[in-house]
Amino acid sequence: MKKVVGVGACVLDTLIECDRYLVEDKKTRANKIIRTGGGPVANALVAISKMGVKSEFLGALSKDADGKFLINEFKKYNVETGNVKMIEGTSAFVSYVILAKETASRTCAFNRGDVPDDYENINFSAIDDADIIHLDGNYLQSAIKSAEYAKSKGVMVSLDAGGLYENIEDLLPYVDILITSEEFALGITKAKTAFEAIKILQEKYLPKILVVTQGVNGGLFVDDEKISRYDCFKVKCVDSNGAGDAFHGAFLVAYLNGLSIAKCCEFASATSAIKCTKVGMRDALPTYNEVLDFIKNKNSR
Repeated sequence: MKKVVGVGACVLDTLIECDRYLVEDKKTRANKIIRTGGGPVANALVAISKMGVKSEFLGALSKDADGKFLINEFKKYNVETGNVKMIEGTSAFVSYVILAKETASRTCAFNRGDVPDDYENINFSAIDDADIIHLDGNYLQSAIKSAEYAKSKGVMVSLDAGGLYENIEDLLPYVDILITSEEFALGITKAKTAFEAIKILQEKYLPKILVVTQGVNGGLFVDDEKISRYDCFKVKCVDSNGAGDAFHGAFLVAYLNGLSIAKCCEFASATSAIKCTKVGMRDALPTYNEVLDFIKNKNSR
């Protein structure tokens, strides 16, 4: 059975849905408040599991009520946690996200907690039977050591390059599947357009797969040295939080199932669109067949 392991951010999210964004120094009634697990790698692993591919989170969490909540969330979605190390006296990575219905925007405040970036918390042997290790640049030293180990075992390395973290350039040479946000691509290359940026990234780092996402504008990908574009599926968006995480998880599933790069982008874009039609993240993630049906219905119109 195919397997993806992940090392990166596992966040305790509190999602606060309001009709519109908050006015400073004023009280606002929330329509709903959802407490859920989050984080780029963690959410991607849930998406992967819901689509029928085995997934496992590696690393450390705080040994407190928040850490227990995050472990139980993984178990709920059949993400393996047997190699997670729970550390006494630490606090979890937490975020509070305001979801404004009026504009379908999200605004986030977060605290990274104090779980250390220590690669000794990674059970590297759990990578041995994986097909892909997925990273997000959080806990960078652990990510780099995990990538080094994965390469030594012939395991592909995937990176969700959404943010320009300090020294992220040290991780990029190990990456086989590089999917970046447009913001990341422009920031790290200093290019003026995404088209220029993807050319620079391809020439400098030579990943096997390279995609630059552009939100509602779709994105760009490289296939056989040719740069092509994929489109975004148009839906009524009610919550964009976690849409990128869904894209990454779905892309890896599609790739493991043998789809072409273009079809992987289409499948991932459809998954992201479906997620955006529902409030919340993990319960909103579709199954593999639900995505295929969505694409079939959209393309038949």
